[in-house]
Amino acid sequence: MMASERSGAGRMRAHKMFSLTLLASAASLFGVQAQAQDAAPQPPAEAAAAPSVTEELIRMLAEHNAIKKEDAEKLIERLRVEQGGAPAAAATAATPEPKGRVRVYYLPESQKQKMREELKQEVMETAKAENWAAPNRFPEWVDRIKFEGDVRVREEFDLMDSSNDPFVINYQDLNSGAPYNVGLADTNQPLPPLMNTTEDRNLMRLRARLGLAAQINDDMTVNLRLATGNTVNPVSTNQTLGNNFNRLTFQLERAYIAYKPIDGLSLYAGRMPSIFRTSELVWDEDLNFDGFGATYQEKSGVVRPFVSVGAYSVQNTAFDFPSTRSVKSSSRDRWLLALQVGEDAKITDDVSLSAAAAYYHFTNMRGEPSAPCFAPTADFACDTDDSRPAFMQYGNTLFGLRNLELENADDPQFQYFGLASRFRIASVNSRLDWAMPNAMHLLWDFEYAYNFGFDKNDVRRLGPVNNYGYTSDPGAASPYQGGNKAWLTQLQVGHLDVAEYGKWHLRGGYRRLESDALVDAYTDSDFHLGGTNAKGFFLAGALGFTHNAWLSAQYFGATEVSGQSFAVDVLQFDLHARF
Repeated sequence: MMASERSGAGRMRAHKMFSLTLLASAASLFGVQAQAQDAAPQPPAEAAAAPSVTEELIRMLAEHNAIKKEDAEKLIERLRVEQGGAPAAAATAATPEPKGRVRVYYLPESQKQKMREELKQEVMETAKAENWAAPNRFPEWVDRIKFEGDVRVREEFDLMDSSNDPFVINYQDLNSGAPYNVGLADTNQPLPPLMNTTEDRNLMRLRARLGLAAQINDDMTVNLRLATGNTVNPVSTNQTLGNNFNRLTFQLERAYIAYKPIDGLSLYAGRMPSIFRTSELVWDEDLNFDGFGATYQEKSGVVRPFVSVGAYSVQNTAFDFPSTRSVKSSSRDRWLLALQVGEDAKITDDVSLSAAAAYYHFTNMRGEPSAPCFAPTADFACDTDDSRPAFMQYGNTLFGLRNLELENADDPQFQYFGLASRFRIASVNSRLDWAMPNAMHLLWDFEYAYNFGFDKNDVRRLGPVNNYGYTSDPGAASPYQGGNKAWLTQLQVGHLDVAEYGKWHLRGGYRRLESDALVDAYTDSDFHLGGTNAKGFFLAGALGFTHNAWLSAQYFGATEVSGQSFAVDVLQFDLHARF
């Protein structure tokens, strides 16, 4: 606000306070003068009455716009009538009081109180109309906005198995930089980026989120949420502390419009949370989707069917790709098209069942072999370099994208890597919920996923670079052992919400994810440190210790399904608070 605006607002408030003071004085004098006029003998009607002090104050209030002029005239008219006199046109002059006479006036308390209330009501009506006499009220739009947020502080221990293979390539790091030279003749180059599979790590991590929901009208809301994290990893909002006391980054995690045109139907556009019923087998809980979605569910009945559909942009082709060539590549945009149908059923008063079937169709996720490409240095681009994934965790089968042309056998071979499988994923899941005494629940979850886009023979033809098994025959090639199935089962007992003192729950289960059952970039980032090609058990518990605050602990013990040895135990201890 400009200084002149603040000054003007201050003068306006001062003016209102001055007017209120005048009106309060008028009310007081009104009562006193009325007492005098009621108790005093009436003067002869020959002389014209001079305007009273109360009349003058009322006229001053009208001149200062504290009350309307027509209201001021009505008050003056009422004043004269209640004083026992006639209207101004018929008023007569008062006879002077004899010298030395003292009058004592009296007005009943009920009459004085009535006058005060009438004046007070007049002032408050004006004040409310001008919106300056309600200091504890806010503008109407404030009531339509709600904030929420939470903070989680985590201590994490990643414990590596002593028999792990130390040479597990980190393809995410490799694909994020310049292409790597895979030529065997270049023995002086450093190793490719490698994952840590041998040394234990202790990490202190923090997650903070702040959300806003604005009610646009009865049917539409705008939702925003900020969160810690980065713009590379879509499945984690954690940030590791211990960075020289430097500040953390806060990103726009969600921004979407929700519209409910009819009862039961919700439409979404923007960057939104998942609208699909699923465990963390298929999608990480921190993953958000860019695009459009819709859900519909019957709101009543013993069996309530529902359906959800979505179209989401996964990755767009860079506008100027390849930047080092005059001939640009055609667009190779990636999309996720999703459909889920299911139902919520009430079996008994205490037992309910939710079941759903979904189909997730990814377009252009598979890498494309390039046309013959001459790339003598790392600065040269090939026409399908952008078909490599922008983000990976661990597990999916990969192959070299570039079909390199070499002038000499010992020339460097700069290579990128892409996904070897298509992804056409079908999944079914169910939850059985038994409501027990004391607001506790026993939950059983099951989910199974199958990638119909996976063709083992087709993957072998591309020459995969990972997910090979071992053979005892030194002269035989290692067999490719990728797979396309995943499943999870878990049991939970306790309270659904533990954000109150004494609330608790325990959870445990088992999951198995073969290498190409799912897109490893979007699965749970905690189990096996994220990705696919993993199997193992998990245990978790939570305990509320005060209002909106609780403690939790998780254990994940997992190892690889196929390929290089990689087993890790993950322990997490969390402190949560929300508002």
